[in-house]
Amino acid sequence: MPDLDVAAILAGYGLRVTGPAVPLTGGEDNRNLRIATDGAEVVLRAYRFSGPEKIRAELRLVAFLAEHGYPTPAPLRTRGGEVLVMVGSPVAVFPMVPGAIPDTVTVPLAEQIGELLAGLHLLTAGWADARIPTIDRLGVIDRALASQPDLDGVAEWHAQLRRFLDDHGADLARLGELPTGPLHHDLHRHNLLLAGGAVTAVLDFDELNEGPLVLDLARALQYLALDREDRRLPRDLADAVVAGYDRTRALTAAERRLLPVALDLVGIVDAAGVIMWAAPELGLRRVDQCHSWVAYLRNAESRL
Repeated sequence: MPDLDVAAILAGYGLRVTGPAVPLTGGEDNRNLRIATDGAEVVLRAYRFSGPEKIRAELRLVAFLAEHGYPTPAPLRTRGGEVLVMVGSPVAVFPMVPGAIPDTVTVPLAEQIGELLAGLHLLTAGWADARIPTIDRLGVIDRALASQPDLDGVAEWHAQLRRFLDDHGADLARLGELPTGPLHHDLHRHNLLLAGGAVTAVLDFDELNEGPLVLDLARALQYLALDREDRRLPRDLADAVVAGYDRTRALTAAERRLLPVALDLVGIVDAAGVIMWAAPELGLRRVDQCHSWVAYLRNAESRL
């Protein structure tokens, strides 16, 4: 982020830079720098795509969670009380949290993931903020069916999408009747910090959206599959995530029954975004080179 005057930005927070700005890996909608200051180490996050009001909604929710004991760093405020500054890109600053990204998800960690996801949903029950977006997932599938990406295998992809809609239309409609709220939508191991076997931070709420809570659980399961070379959902880890979630926030009978359909849906929608919009950038030549699509096919109608 050579266009950012890091020293000037942090001066607005009453902080003086005392060391180099070190880029942190990861992040699609943002770029992050770890910076030593005369106060403490901080992370400066510059957002690339999200608009300011959506980011403010995200920061409001994150601050609320941190204030209520949830393991996520609250955004720092400037001397003027702002959580977001506009310096070409929208920028927020967070305290650096100790811990490391886990190399793999173990059963105990999977249980924590379920517990943390359920804790998020319980804390934000009744949360209202019109700035939080919703995702029209069925609309994404309709757009996928109308698209013609320059990839091999598009006709079969379209056929699979139509089959999914035909086979699960009633259950897809019932998803809209389930409990809803803010969704993290991106809870995988790269967005966790771990120390001493315990999660010290849940990071990266950039995909925050409003929707059926069961989709957040399904998304966490999808990432377990994507983290495997064979893209198959490991049953022991899936069971641990669901058990940790259910122990903290009991799933309704309808949520439990619809979880397999929710898993299929989030996988299809994730794959559709890659196939329609990101394939050239990723160098994909065939639909079956999309990891999310492969994971969907290998885990379709999983019995969870």
